[in-house]
Amino acid sequence: MEELLQDYRDYLYDQDKSEQTVKAYMTDLRSFSRWFQHINGAALVLDSITPMEIIEYRNALLDWGKKPSTINRSLISISSFCQWAQQNDLILNNPAEGIRTVAEEPLAPRALERKEQLALLRAVRRSGKLRDLAIITMLLHTGMRVSELCNLRVSDIRISTNSNMITVREGKGTKRRNIPLNSSIIRVLKDYLNALDGSKHPTGIIGASPERERFLFYGQKRMPLTDRGVRYIIHKYAYEAKIDNLSPHVFRHTCAKNLIDAGQPIDRVSKILGHSNVNTTAIYTMPTEHDLHITMESISWE
Repeated sequence: MEELLQDYRDYLYDQDKSEQTVKAYMTDLRSFSRWFQHINGAALVLDSITPMEIIEYRNALLDWGKKPSTINRSLISISSFCQWAQQNDLILNNPAEGIRTVAEEPLAPRALERKEQLALLRAVRRSGKLRDLAIITMLLHTGMRVSELCNLRVSDIRISTNSNMITVREGKGTKRRNIPLNSSIIRVLKDYLNALDGSKHPTGIIGASPERERFLFYGQKRMPLTDRGVRYIIHKYAYEAKIDNLSPHVFRHTCAKNLIDAGQPIDRVSKILGHSNVNTTAIYTMPTEHDLHITMESISWE
């Protein structure tokens, strides 16, 4: 089975799936395989997967208290794997086809509250590290994915009297997009670029040169900053600001929620986030758990 999973993983990469997506699919499939072996006392093989096994696994995940979104992602991973196996004549039918997902109440993804955003920025400013302040500010005010942030070059920044923009060259699905920069980002970026390697940049940051083709952010040993490096930076300041479970994607959710709460049209927010479909952005118009708590507290007698 492990050899089949490796072949399937190679197929996902060939389909230009992101590293995060491939990792999620493989984690789900290996969890299903371990459960199957524990329940049946035998290793999982393709021919032994039936709709009943998948339903029982779904019910087991429910009993373990897994979130509906986690369970449904697992079902999608299993179905996608079985579909690939069917297309390659490894099985006759997809046993996961038609299996009902778990109903889930639509809520907006977790976003940082205003006081959490301010606490995080205070923690970064206390460090005096302009690079870290630029990273956190850009994540909060652009909604960029962490992979997009790590791939930025100095030449992707345009700050001038006529245009303040950042170009995302390698977005999801290799899509390219421009994100306008607000005054909060511009101020931080100017300070960071002026201090970068001790060089001085003019106020109008435009044009192309070999110097400007270097990466915008570097980590240890002057190597380009990685996803792992950004997560380390975030976790460090989240600990100081006493914020739990903070990931790079929460910043993306926070930017989107801030824009929606500010009354910005959903089509503009969708464009900034790089969503192919405006329906994907619609999740941010839903209330968060925190919003619901505030609503219920409004009628409290205490």
